[in-house]
Formats: sequence, structure tokens, C-alpha cells
Amino acid sequence: MRQFDAEQFAAIYPVPGAGDDKYSRGVVGVDTGSERYPGAAVLSTLGALRAGAGFVRYCGTDAAKAAVLARCPSVTFGVGRVNAWVVGCGWSEDEPNAARLAARLGDGVPCVIDAGALWVIDEALASLGWSSLPANCLLTPHAGELAKLLGVQRAEILADPIGQAGQAAQTFGAAVLLKGSAQYCVGDQAGYRAITGPGWTAQAGSGDVLAGAAGVFLASGADAVMAGTMAASLQALTATNHPGTWSPDQLADWFPETIGKLG
Repeated sequence: MRQFDAEQFAAIYPVPGAGDDKYSRGVVGVDTGSERYPGAAVLSTLGALRAGAGFVRYCGTDAAKAAVLARCPSVTFGVGRVNAWVVGCGWSEDEPNAARLAARLGDGVPCVIDAGALWVIDEALASLGWSSLPANCLLTPHAGELAKLLGVQRAEILADPIGQAGQAAQTFGAAVLLKGSAQYCVGDQAGYRAITGPGWTAQAGSGDVLAGAAGVFLASGADAVMAGTMAASLQALTATNHPGTWSPDQLADWFPETIGKLG
């Protein structure tokens, strides 16, 4: 397991050139939030914007649109082309999530699959008649969610986080970012330990912001292992530079500063 560092982040970050436009930098589609959890839509969208997406298209719940627009006025609403999807953050348990996930998987582009979408992967694939996820997808569970996905106890995940994340990667045919105090991103043949940040980020909403940031790197063409590692490291670096009780959306607002100083 290789340790990722700030120098690698700076070398890999997709800095736009003179010939780039909003489309070439990557279009991130965001289908997150619900009437019960509208804040997740704002946080994931904000994570994508502040991590450097060229274009963010919000296609989630109507209940969150006003809040997303108020915080993120550059976002476009409605369907259209995307290079990567961010799904699952803030999905309510009592909604038809399998159909919602299947609609996004059907585009055939890489997806960041978080939270409520994790539990309906098999059902969504079955409804499409598919046996596997699209290439280059990223799952972003924390230890409890990974334990549920694999049918094991949380203690087993904590005892062998790299091995258990690798098992999930094989099972689902996708990269897996295991979130926590130490964060590991594992794929079929590669894996990184992301840069470690302070404990301040252990708060509700951090994962939503992280998922949005990971979508940026997928949309720009990074492989899923690197996308997860970059997103987790960006959040950690930012929290290290701004210690204290910053909320996840406030830390996301500091992402551009972190990226600029590393460039």
C-alpha cells in the first residue's frame, strides 16, 4: 500500500490549459439528496464545484434545488451529457433507490457511489440486465457501511481495512475508498493510503463533500483509485491547513486555496 503525498497531488491535479473549456475540464453530474436530506445535495455539489469541476449538472431531488441554487449559482439543472456521476449521498431509505441508481448507471460513465446507493447496486444492475458496474466506478463507504456490504462485523473491517476494502473491490468490480481516520483507496491492482488529516473532519457531511470532489477527478479522466485518493487527500490537506471546528461546507470553500498553493 503506497502512501500518497502533497507532491503527488500537485503533479497529478488536472490544471486547465489555454485550450480548455468548461466541457473539456469535465462535466460532473450530481444526483444526491432527498426531501429528508436536502443538505447532502448542497454538500456534494459544493464539493464538486470547489474541487475544480468545469461544469456541474444537478439532477437530484426537486426538494433540494432551491438550496443548491442559493449556495451554488453556477450549477445547471436538468439532464444532459456528463463525464461522471456522483450518486447516493442523502438518498432516503424509503424511496425507489434501485431505479434511481439504474438511471445513472445506464449512461455508462464512471460513478461515485456513496451512502444510500451502496445498498441497491445488485438490484440496479439486475434491472439493467447487467452483470457488472460501468468501468472505473468508485464506492465510498465508511467502516460500518463496508461491513454491511460484505456481511461482516465492523471490527473485522477495522482489523484489516486494506484487505477488506480489497475484497469489496473484487466483489463489486470497482475501486473502494474506505473512509475514516486513515483512508485507503483500493482497486484490482493498485492502492494508496490517502494523506491523513486531523480528527476535525469526523463530522456529518464530510463524506458528501468528499464524494463530490471525487466526481471531479473521475470526470477529468483519472482512474477511480486515483480519484478517490485525490479527493480524500484534498479534504485532509485543507483541514490540516485550517484546523478547528469548520463545517464540511466551509472546508470545501477552502479547497481552491489548497489547490492553488500546491500548484
